[in-house]
Amino acid sequence: MDVPHQSNGIKVPVIMKKNKLKYLCVITVLVVAACRETSTIPEDKTFEPEKAPVYTPDSPMWRKLNSPASYSFSGGVLRTETEEMYTCVMGRADTTNDSREVDNLSQINMMGNIDSKTIVTGTYHPGGNFWSVNKSDGIPRFDALLLGPFAVFGRTSVEYFSIFGSGYSLNEDYPQGINFFEDDWRTNDFNQNGDKIRSVPLTGFMANNSGYIFENDQVKQVWRFSNIRVYDRKKPFPGSFYGKFAVASARIRGKDTGFLLSESNEPEIRTTEFYQYDEVSDHWIRKTDFPGEDRFGGVIFGIKDKMYYGLGQSKTAAKGLRDIWQYDPDTDKWTRFATYPGSGNIKVAVAQVSGKVYIGFGFYVGTTAIGTEKYIGVTDFWEFNPALK
Repeated sequence: MDVPHQSNGIKVPVIMKKNKLKYLCVITVLVVAACRETSTIPEDKTFEPEKAPVYTPDSPMWRKLNSPASYSFSGGVLRTETEEMYTCVMGRADTTNDSREVDNLSQINMMGNIDSKTIVTGTYHPGGNFWSVNKSDGIPRFDALLLGPFAVFGRTSVEYFSIFGSGYSLNEDYPQGINFFEDDWRTNDFNQNGDKIRSVPLTGFMANNSGYIFENDQVKQVWRFSNIRVYDRKKPFPGSFYGKFAVASARIRGKDTGFLLSESNEPEIRTTEFYQYDEVSDHWIRKTDFPGEDRFGGVIFGIKDKMYYGLGQSKTAAKGLRDIWQYDPDTDKWTRFATYPGSGNIKVAVAQVSGKVYIGFGFYVGTTAIGTEKYIGVTDFWEFNPALK
């Protein structure tokens, strides 16, 4: 039997005090639980851009170089920022050191884009493995062309120049969504005969102090641009056009010789047709087809008397390719030669200097969770010297 309790003159049953204590405990538990929920550390949802895989070179032919960087002072501290030039073109400034077996003196000029309104120009210095970079406002170019160096011989000196331009920009405000750049070297009618390079994607190669420019469409027109800034019309390419002409030159028996591989991005059309150019007769000779995995967006270049082609994106799977094949004009044979240790697969830029090539940038091609392609811009930069294999 509960005994009444005297408190401030009021009799309070003991059972009421027990119930109050029980309710107080329940409320305390609820408050503690609520506090635990509200005191949970908030999740950090900061966006982390996905990074492309990093590979290790499997041959001494490859040497990783410094990527372009800009420098600024803030609060008395020197800050370095790696420039994200995913799309760019590169070329040599001159041919002064061509007699060297391996040229570490010639500089590499580069022009590219950072974003939709920033253009970057720069120079790579092989001797010190560093870049000089300048940024400016402007409209970025896609698939721009950089040809050179052209040598202009004076009585006592040699001057060099290169031509940069072409390409296009994309904007929904344009009548057809695309606008081709009209550069002076492309629109000037030097010959006064009505000739003009058309507003289509262009590719080109250097050979014997002349630049050969290809209109990448079904017209397949070829032009020769000379070191006196005059261009003339050559015969149209006689083979098939499937999507892009991948062109470059190599030095065969003491003379620069052009080569062409007709790329296609259609799965049902294989990228195999390979041709050699005869400059004297203005004639193209069909050579052994490229035997590697079918691809598009590959990179082509020449080193001394050999041609190289590889990288690109597979046409049968959502993946990028890293293999590089060597073509020997003397035997008319292809050989799988190297594996690119860089992260890029497409839009990779190259510049050939004597016995080696500088290569880098572009986009890594990977596979999403649902099996589609994904593209990640990369900025790694490499030196490739096949003589070290």
